[in-house]
Amino acid sequence: DTNSPSADLTVTKTDGTATYTPGGTAVYTIVVTNAGPSNVTGASVADALPTGITTAAWTCTASAGSSCAANGTGAIADTVNILAGGTATYTLTLTIPAGQTGNLVNTVTVAVPAGTTDPTPGNNTATDTDTQSSSADLSVTKTDGSPTYTPGGTAVYTIVVTNAGPSNVTGASISDPLPAGITTAAWTCAPSAGSACAATGTGAISDTVNILSGGTLTYTLTLTIPAGRTGDLVNTVTVTPPAGTTDPTPGNDTATDT
Repeated sequence: DTNSPSADLTVTKTDGTATYTPGGTAVYTIVVTNAGPSNVTGASVADALPTGITTAAWTCTASAGSSCAANGTGAIADTVNILAGGTATYTLTLTIPAGQTGNLVNTVTVAVPAGTTDPTPGNNTATDTDTQSSSADLSVTKTDGSPTYTPGGTAVYTIVVTNAGPSNVTGASISDPLPAGITTAAWTCAPSAGSACAATGTGAISDTVNILSGGTLTYTLTLTIPAGRTGDLVNTVTVTPPAGTTDPTPGNDTATDT
């Protein structure tokens, strides 16, 4: 009789979650198993990087008597030897860009070497799909540099909106209603590189903005104060993340100057 090896190779893959965070990481556990009956020498394991991912690293641990490359970077493209009943376990870590959008789809495939038959090839591929779940720690500060105001004068506020990440935000809202009794105001906005806001405006600030992770927006708001103004001058600004984005520390999304 001639040699006709048969090996039922299977692969599973999961990162243990149904969502991913742009600007974070995804860590997958990939287990390749040889259910036999034959050993395999020179099977291939391939895991291309998902669309939009350029940075990845992986390690592999084989059961006794089996072998795989100990580690690598980028996509997995490994040649392995697995005894009947043996396994090769990969840990794949993807670095996800802060601006990643859409589903994160990652697929791994194992293939028997030439001359070996796999009786159940349908379990040679595994796919993990995560939906986008952005997270951005937005914060805002506001000051006019003075604890007092002069009726008939002006108040000039500096408002700084910051995105501490990890995700970029697209479509956050900035709201700064005019204080009671104020009818005249003008403002400008200067974004850091890659972020965006309206350049100028009059009246209350009501702006829709994009802020990269690590980026800032700096507003300068000038109020014209009536000569007969009395009482405290209270001015509050609020930043709100867009729908679908979670802010882990919402307590710093509002700032008031009195």
